[in-house]
Amino acid sequence: MGNANVRLIRTTGLPSAERRALERAVHRGELERVRPGVLVPRGALDGLWPEERHRVLVRAAVTRLRPTDVLSHESACAVLGLPFVGDWPSKVHVLDPTASTTRVTTWFVRHGVERNAPRQAVDHDGTLATTPARTAVDIASARPLDHALPVVDHVLRTLQATPEQLAAEVSRLAKGRTKAAMAVGMGSAASGSPAESVCRVRFRQLGVPDPVQQHVFARPGDRTAIVDFWFPEHGVVVEVDGRAKYEDDAMLDGRSTAEAHWQEKQREDFVRSFPEVRTVVRVTWADLMDPDRLRLKLHRAGIPCR
Repeated sequence: MGNANVRLIRTTGLPSAERRALERAVHRGELERVRPGVLVPRGALDGLWPEERHRVLVRAAVTRLRPTDVLSHESACAVLGLPFVGDWPSKVHVLDPTASTTRVTTWFVRHGVERNAPRQAVDHDGTLATTPARTAVDIASARPLDHALPVVDHVLRTLQATPEQLAAEVSRLAKGRTKAAMAVGMGSAASGSPAESVCRVRFRQLGVPDPVQQHVFARPGDRTAIVDFWFPEHGVVVEVDGRAKYEDDAMLDGRSTAEAHWQEKQREDFVRSFPEVRTVVRVTWADLMDPDRLRLKLHRAGIPCR
């Protein structure tokens, strides 16, 4: 994975000879254009996660921000480290408390929030961003539920917002209040990952009974295992296999991918050893992106779906 703190080369204000030299470097493939007037060394963006690329875009746009602008929506997610699930935008999103309508420019999506200006903001390296609570609610009011719930669950789990703070932000909305209220109402601090949050959305869409989250299987003197979802009436455990479990260095904690797979198998064998567990269903990201595929897996395991 690359480093989002790549070197930005700004051409605005440079002597014409220097600008022409930089343009020739772009044509030779030595530099890449992020936005008009902002360049990066060739390959500097290679290997970056989408959210890191968006952070580079935000950094490129900083000099064009107005003093009253507040980074919002996905752009706030990027700088605050909140997990947005969906396509990252090609423009920087900001709240504009001086306007009442939304306008799209070359660089920005400016959301006019004259009637609901942010009451607080977070200072991120000298740039203002909406608070985690406001960010989550803005996303929830404007994006699909499976994009919004991971943000809502994350801010609750990491104690960056309380249910009361989220509800207060929802109450101030003039648009998208019903949509946001649904996401906030589903919010759960027990969701351990964005993939689990998306899985909960799919459960609702498929009419699946509410499971127990983060259920603990334990025996005296033996190890314990915490599972993502437990359906006690059906004897079914559902585990969500996100790629990060086997690819993210922080989650691997010094283990190889092979070691992580082996330990996960041992853990599943332990869970299956409990007599109340009839079966374990492993759900992948591909399953989450295809509700019919997920429905089939759940149906085969004996979990009722619509």
